[in-house]
Amino acid sequence: MTTNSLPSRKPLASADIAQAVQALEPYMVDSLDQLVRAASPSGAETPAAMVAEELMLGLGLASERIVLQARALEHLPLYSPACCADGGRYNLLAIHAGGHGGRSVLFNGHLDVVPPGPEEMWRRPPYMPVVEDGWLYGRGAGDMKGGIVCALAAFKALRALGVQPAGQVGFNWVLEEECTGNGTLASIVALRAATTGAATGAMTGMLARSRLGAFDAVLIPEPMGEQMIDAQVGVFWMQLTLTGRPAHAAMMSQGADPIAAGIAIIAGLRELEAEWNRPENRHPSYREHPHPLNFNFGRIEGGEWTSSVPCQCRLDVRIGFYPDMAVDDAKAAVAARVHAALAPLGGGVQVEIRYQGFHAPGCSFDLDQPALQVLAAAHQQVHGSPVARVATTATTDARHFRLMLDSPVTCYGPEARDIHGIDEAVSLASMSRVATTFALFLQQWCGTEPVRG
Repeated sequence: MTTNSLPSRKPLASADIAQAVQALEPYMVDSLDQLVRAASPSGAETPAAMVAEELMLGLGLASERIVLQARALEHLPLYSPACCADGGRYNLLAIHAGGHGGRSVLFNGHLDVVPPGPEEMWRRPPYMPVVEDGWLYGRGAGDMKGGIVCALAAFKALRALGVQPAGQVGFNWVLEEECTGNGTLASIVALRAATTGAATGAMTGMLARSRLGAFDAVLIPEPMGEQMIDAQVGVFWMQLTLTGRPAHAAMMSQGADPIAAGIAIIAGLRELEAEWNRPENRHPSYREHPHPLNFNFGRIEGGEWTSSVPCQCRLDVRIGFYPDMAVDDAKAAVAARVHAALAPLGGGVQVEIRYQGFHAPGCSFDLDQPALQVLAAAHQQVHGSPVARVATTATTDARHFRLMLDSPVTCYGPEARDIHGIDEAVSLASMSRVATTFALFLQQWCGTEPVRG
């Protein structure tokens, strides 16, 4: 439970905490190595969940498995249409209960990763991590298994110094952040139900019996380069299936080419993207950003035979939009531009628009709330300078906590490079600084007490 007063105890010196974290570098490298080796693309996260479960057991933290049941979430405004079968997949929630009051915090992070692309393009196989020049390489090392390890190392460092957080600390490692966000949504539903005493069924399990209180703050250790986010864009995914009229290539005029129609749609959406990015159209949080919104054509498939006008073409598109735009309004504007691009083609190509995957509104975050001011102060202790605030051009699971619970929340995590790309890597020095910042935050926000037993 949460109280407004912190346990009275002389705080540990920041230098001692930094030294304790530094001593854990082998632990951090080994833990991250295990997580990266456990390949966990969206829809197949269980190998990484099993590793994370063992890592938390090593810290004396037993995990609750929150099994995803997408149909139980479909009625919620923040639900995104599922991309993957439930398949018995689960989040992991571990709770350090604390013993003498103190304020609480939840660390929330995702275990799923995006596909690595052609493995021959990598310097090393993507799921065989290697450390070079202070960076650990591998798919998911930066986004965001490195941040998960930072949170665990912060907790472990305090324990190594003979203390532990006096307030409740949660570790919630989720699935499907990279495509829907429904993993975090499932955990929030379980937490909210437990708080109100309404939890029943397999989704919540013994969580319902624990009668957890609400967390006072949420930190998401996404790879933000040791910056705090104060806004994020909205994102939705759309799938366009274009159906034309096939013909022999020697008689192309008798056909209707859906691939050519797809090219016209791409051009039309690029025009809309440019319009939304004009300075006068930008959300205030993105006034200084050169190109805050991105339309990504992530996948294209089409055609059946080289000498035939194609029957079909499929485009998978990711659309970014501003925090002050409703998802349905953004979808309508994009759909209108799709139909406008097809109009000059005379109706020979038909389009079916489906929405599967992200249906995520944007939002802003109040970084002046007490918990986030404590995080900013901890960062300044480590760096000697104020933390930068950034409006991210991506979506994160922070939206669920902000829009569903109105919790104090931000993303803050280590420096990474080439996330979603080739030779993804995370800085080990940055991980050490982030873990130190988190440990200082735990001391200052949750208070500390002697390790029991």
